[in-house]
Amino acid sequence: MVEASFPIVSFQNFISGSEAEKRAVAQELYNAFHTYGWIYLKDFGISADEIDEMFAASKKYFDRPLDHKMKQTLSDAETNQGYTPDGAEANGGTDHKECYEHRRFKNELCPTDEEMAGFKAFLDAFYQKCFNLSVDVLKALALIMNLDLDYFTSALQKADPQLRLLHYMPIQRSIVESEGHARIIPHTDFGLCTILFQDQVGGLEVDPFHTDEFVPATPIRGTCVINVADLLQRLSNDRLRSTMHRVTSPKLSEDQLSKIDADGMLPARYSTAFFVHPSADVDIEPIVVDGEKGAKYEKVNAGEWRTMNTAKNYSNLLGAMKAWILKRYMLLGIKIISYEFCPEMHPKFVCLIGNRTVHLHGIFVNGNKSGTTLRQPRK
Repeated sequence: MVEASFPIVSFQNFISGSEAEKRAVAQELYNAFHTYGWIYLKDFGISADEIDEMFAASKKYFDRPLDHKMKQTLSDAETNQGYTPDGAEANGGTDHKECYEHRRFKNELCPTDEEMAGFKAFLDAFYQKCFNLSVDVLKALALIMNLDLDYFTSALQKADPQLRLLHYMPIQRSIVESEGHARIIPHTDFGLCTILFQDQVGGLEVDPFHTDEFVPATPIRGTCVINVADLLQRLSNDRLRSTMHRVTSPKLSEDQLSKIDADGMLPARYSTAFFVHPSADVDIEPIVVDGEKGAKYEKVNAGEWRTMNTAKNYSNLLGAMKAWILKRYMLLGIKIISYEFCPEMHPKFVCLIGNRTVHLHGIFVNGNKSGTTLRQPRK
């Protein structure tokens, strides 16, 4: 398997350089996001030591007893904060990991100082650094796309992105070698962009050209990985690419494998992702430039988009998804709504509203599947 050769870009000159230097960095970012949808970033204002400290805090959180973590379980798709146990995500399959979601405004399900001294304060500070980085990256893209510098960041004024701590538990070699195994199944992210920090275990793989050929995005100490997500692809009218990716178990050398028997355990993996989402009241509409035939996507509301996709991804939030749909259509004056569960498309639903069929993975309207789709189909 060939390793991904994504560009490694220093962000230092965008932070403190001249206007010409800022534009040069912005051009590198744009080129990478247009071609691959991914980039390694270094010199971005968060040190390697701070990243190590974040991983130490993450490990300490996940090392707590399961019953303690379960008391703070994520249960609300709109708030989307708290703990998610192994196997609860169901994004078209089962992912083998546990997570903790930390937010900008609402963190009622964060351990208290009595439970984990300094944990919340540290995550709040790390969160803010990630938020500041996301603002600068979006300003860089606006600069090179000849937009107002705050074109994208104006959508973040009341935004509540999520900082996600992830723990992939040690796993038996026999499971890893079974057909179809994945720690996270192939997917795209559904926000604006994602900032990812990896430990040195590895396992992240990317399909940069949508050819179903995944290549490793090998961890590089002192860098983060930034990828375009679905809403930024929509906003850019496909000029920026939201790329399929997955997490597999670490690829070990033959020598390493020879020292692990069939029932032996492969190492745990930790990563941290910062998912950048717009403010809930923002409508997302493609930017159409001269020479383009028109918008490739319909306008969507960012808050509704996020709640729908969050609920869809969690097996324990399917009921919440139903409630959200009902609330939405009641607000539109539609008082009668029935649900039909679609087993072959679990965990998605088909809602029958009069003669209108709405499929929530890519919303099809006008009663047929050739209608307008809310989300780009995955290929």
